[in-house]
Amino acid sequence: MEKHICPSCKRVLRNPNAWHYCKEVNIDDLFLNKSDAILLAFDKLLQRVAEWQDVEISGTKNCVVFVKNKTFLVVKPMTKYLEIKFYTNEPIEDEDLYKCHIWSSKYEGIFRIQNEHELKTKHFQYFKNSYLIS
Repeated sequence: MEKHICPSCKRVLRNPNAWHYCKEVNIDDLFLNKSDAILLAFDKLLQRVAEWQDVEISGTKNCVVFVKNKTFLVVKPMTKYLEIKFYTNEPIEDEDLYKCHIWSSKYEGIFRIQNEHELKTKHFQYFKNSYLIS
């Protein structure tokens, strides 16, 4: 799949006319006034996911977006937790899920974690599956 880059914000887009938040945002700025625990949780996630092939990572107005061919992971730093959204082809029943609901033709799962120790192997398996279907 051919990737397109916005000339203004440098984000990778699925097609040249794709809607997006067109302002370059420094990812570090999203973590200002957030706890060290939230930052460490994001660092752990970033370290693992950045190793996967062809992953583009960019900051938007209030979240960090991970894109392969499509967005497969959205991470939003909140005051008390890190909200992590991923996509799957079928619903997931997992006690750690904050939410799982249908979104377009897929399901959107959301985890809310407060520290890096709450990120488990099974979470990364969900994230990897979202990456593989993007």
